[in-house]
Amino acid sequence: MRIKHHLLPCLRISAVAALGLLAVPAAHAQPGGIVGRIHNVVTGQYLNNARVALQGTDLVAFSDETGSYRLAAVPPGRVVLEVFYTGLDPQQIPLTVSPGAIVERDIALTSAARYGADTTVKLDSFVVTSSRDTDAVSIAVNEQRFAANIKTVVAADALGDVMDGNVGEFLKFLPGITAEYDTESGGSVASVAVRGFPTSMAVLSTDGMEMANTGNPQGASRVFQFKEVSINNISRLEVTKVPTPASPADSMSGSIDMVSKSSFERRDAQLRYSVSFAGIHDRLSLSKQPHVSDRRIYKVRPSANFDYTLPVSRNFGLVITGQVQERFVEQQRSTKVYNAAGTNTGAALDRPFLAQYQVISVPRLTARQSGALRADWRPTRSGVLSLSLERSRFVADRSNASINFTTGTNGAPTPATGTALSFGPDFTVGATGRGGVALMGSGASVVQRLDTQAASLRYRFDNGTWRLGAGFGRSHAGGGYFDTSEGRFRTLGIALTNPARVTFADVNELRPWTVQVFDNTNREVDFRDLANYRLNTAQSTPRPINDSLVNAKLDVRRSLGFLRFPAALQAGGLYRQKVREVRRQSINWTYLGPDGNATTPDSPAP
Repeated sequence: MRIKHHLLPCLRISAVAALGLLAVPAAHAQPGGIVGRIHNVVTGQYLNNARVALQGTDLVAFSDETGSYRLAAVPPGRVVLEVFYTGLDPQQIPLTVSPGAIVERDIALTSAARYGADTTVKLDSFVVTSSRDTDAVSIAVNEQRFAANIKTVVAADALGDVMDGNVGEFLKFLPGITAEYDTESGGSVASVAVRGFPTSMAVLSTDGMEMANTGNPQGASRVFQFKEVSINNISRLEVTKVPTPASPADSMSGSIDMVSKSSFERRDAQLRYSVSFAGIHDRLSLSKQPHVSDRRIYKVRPSANFDYTLPVSRNFGLVITGQVQERFVEQQRSTKVYNAAGTNTGAALDRPFLAQYQVISVPRLTARQSGALRADWRPTRSGVLSLSLERSRFVADRSNASINFTTGTNGAPTPATGTALSFGPDFTVGATGRGGVALMGSGASVVQRLDTQAASLRYRFDNGTWRLGAGFGRSHAGGGYFDTSEGRFRTLGIALTNPARVTFADVNELRPWTVQVFDNTNREVDFRDLANYRLNTAQSTPRPINDSLVNAKLDVRRSLGFLRFPAALQAGGLYRQKVREVRRQSINWTYLGPDGNATTPDSPAP
């Protein structure tokens, strides 16, 4: 009994010690990690924001824009990866993780319902097009599903070819975006507003870096106009409607980030290109046609663009894009002005008369050229260094022409023997000597030139625990509006040689369909003959603008893996210096004619 009494404690101690010795290796086993890249097996596109989770744990990771994912602090042993991406079949992948080891596993996703179980791509144009559209929708939905805040994402392939390569024409279809149009250029989108705030409060950036911009003709506001960027080198657009603590302070209304194409987005090289011609329905001749600038031009204009993605190796790749687009746009505008007052007219608020009719023709030639180069290099398994160079040029030649008919606001004729003012719902007979016709006094005949250069260097590091994002960018934009340096004046003061009587007839809700002009002897004057006009004045308003921008940012994020729920701590900073120089002049000219005699100026006719 006494022996048993002494042996049992000894055996108990030995068993506990043995169990302790067996437990030591498990308690101190180093965790491992899992890394790899995820791609669409059919399209060859690497997938951004694919969700990778470790079954039975709280470990979750999302792939970055290169398709790379990283899971840190993975317990050793048998594990199962759960991979999910919107629109593709989810997968469960069993793996074995050794203590302290990094397991590399690339993942290929597909959709059996869309592509078939054998993932064979059928060479049929309809199938390819529909698949491309479906992929674009899946990318957008997946980005929005896993965004940290309220965000709208759309892939650049979603809408196909975009007019003039204008990013605004793409953005206007997104919810919460209001487009502001440039009416003088034929109605293209000039800028956008987010969530109803003014356009000057919408922050636009490329890969998180803002760009210089001189598209605003006033030059004094922060409105970003899309004339200086092209959609050709953009992979997707992200509209963030609710800022986070890491967002710049000036993005309270929302921000728009244009994510450029990366060579790490694809497994294989890809060249895409297109060539096209564009014209308007009543100017489809392939020969030169008369233009407002007193020269003949082609009004069916060519366009071409390409983008070439070259993954040179697993750790280095290039993307080269280029675009040349030309357009001829013509816009006709007419306005009617009614008068409910005036001397000796008899007009009233309930009985006004048509006092003015104006027609403006706004033909415009636009040319957009852009080129971009992006190089991506992976110096380490967890880091990517990207260099982007971009150059764009936009030229718009606007040669307006206008004619303005006025009846005058005095109903008494001069001389008194002439015809007095009379009017009705569908006609106006102006008083003798009280009316007039003016040419080239409305609109603006100018050339707008915008030239932008931008360069940025970005570094991203993510090992599953630490995430670092750093960037530095410089950009410069120069240009503005020019007239006399381009051989024209902004406006001209051209009027009939003598006062006249103007009549409008057959007036409806659109316009007067009959317009006649008579002199003081009641003879009809041909208002289409330049010999009946006198050139008096001219105006020049050059507006050169220069804008430069330097910005740098740094964000550091640390995942708090020791907590029982997903959490992270992030800190960062932003530096931005913007310098804008605007010079505005208004120069008025008086035309005296070749002989310098102000009393007998020449006709504007050749």
